[in-house]
Amino acid sequence: MAVFGDFCIDAYWDLHEGEEEYSLETGLKVRRVRRQRYSLGGAGNVVANIAALNVGHVQAIGVSGTDPFGAVMHSMLSGYRNCGCDVIEDAAWETMVYAKPCIGNLEESRIDFGAFNHSNGSLAERLLERLESAADKYDVVILNQQVENGVSSAKLIERMNGIIANSKKAVFLVDARHHLEKFSGALLKVNMGEAAKLLNEAPESLHEDERAIEFATRIHELTSKPAFITRGDKGIAVAADGGVSLIAGWPMEGPIDTVGAGDTVVATIAAALATGATPREAATLANLAATVTVKKLQTTGTASPAEILAAAGVRYP
Repeated sequence: MAVFGDFCIDAYWDLHEGEEEYSLETGLKVRRVRRQRYSLGGAGNVVANIAALNVGHVQAIGVSGTDPFGAVMHSMLSGYRNCGCDVIEDAAWETMVYAKPCIGNLEESRIDFGAFNHSNGSLAERLLERLESAADKYDVVILNQQVENGVSSAKLIERMNGIIANSKKAVFLVDARHHLEKFSGALLKVNMGEAAKLLNEAPESLHEDERAIEFATRIHELTSKPAFITRGDKGIAVAADGGVSLIAGWPMEGPIDTVGAGDTVVATIAAALATGATPREAATLANLAATVTVKKLQTTGTASPAEILAAAGVRYP
């Protein structure tokens, strides 16, 4: 499998809650970090989830900066035995980081790095060459888009569609926050809000089953491909072969953290489809996998086969 897209780092900075300190130079309150933690985010978290599922091989295709955060990203990606890292290091690119100062379990306002990157010129050509190669080599290619002008900009999507159309081997699965309407020839994984926007519908009554069935049906008809719509604690709607299935959410107790749950879902759907699972089977497994990661607080998180089976009450061999 391959993952092409916006590779990010999720940074958690646990702030000291004890005696206050003020800067001698500015008189402003000092915020001291007691502990810092980093995990792969965006396309990186999709790779981490695929690797955790023990697939044969997953290839990471994207861009990082030459800054310290980029070094952290490459180190983490290379730590997976079944992962290949084809993340281009570019000095003009700021590694995308979602930095989250935390006081206890409370997450404060986020600090984002890399929001003003642009993939154009020679960098865009190098990315497209790698995507074309992946289309000929891998069973499934996930296109993951986090930021509007990142790796999958509107201009690049037009050329990416040509690669999708010419692929004779790979199944393409898109998980994008922007420009969904511009993708063609691929399966879509969206949430209800994204589905409403794609279909030019008002964002109302998105929790209702009837609405999920309608949206899934229309996206399936629009793309002529299986369509997957995540619905939070209500599960996943999947449309395929002229019908819609509503996969109910699993009962959850205690605190949850939904950051990265969508990455778990798209990774598991893709891995399941690559093994020959039906869209309904893939959605059912992905729904269960997400119940594992949402219980992992203040981290993006992954779900291993043992954890998924344990969540279903099945002993792992």
